[in-house]
Amino acid sequence: MGNNINIELVVSSKTIHLNEVNQYNVGLKILNTNSQKAKFNISKTELWVNGEKNIAWDLAVQNGTLVNLVIPASASEKIMWKLGDALFPKAGNYKLDLRWKDTSQIKEVIVSD
Repeated sequence: MGNNINIELVVSSKTIHLNEVNQYNVGLKILNTNSQKAKFNISKTELWVNGEKNIAWDLAVQNGTLVNLVIPASASEKIMWKLGDALFPKAGNYKLDLRWKDTSQIKEVIVSD
């Protein structure tokens, strides 16, 4: 079943001002390429920021409401959270790396003053 699921890291934008990070969204798009519905345990995903596992992501995905998400056949689901404050504590370049099984999705974000 896992072979029929693809995930994609989704971010609000590639650049943002530091005073706007509280409105920054990050999440994932889950695509079920199977001809049957599929369960996806979102809590098995990890987000790494500049090489460090992000605890705010863990708290968001393990909150229980979406842990066993059911994706209809040949459909996708997009889930986003406002995590900018927890991801970007200061101006700089950030590498976000969403990991699940052997999948790694990377986005680079620049936070300016």
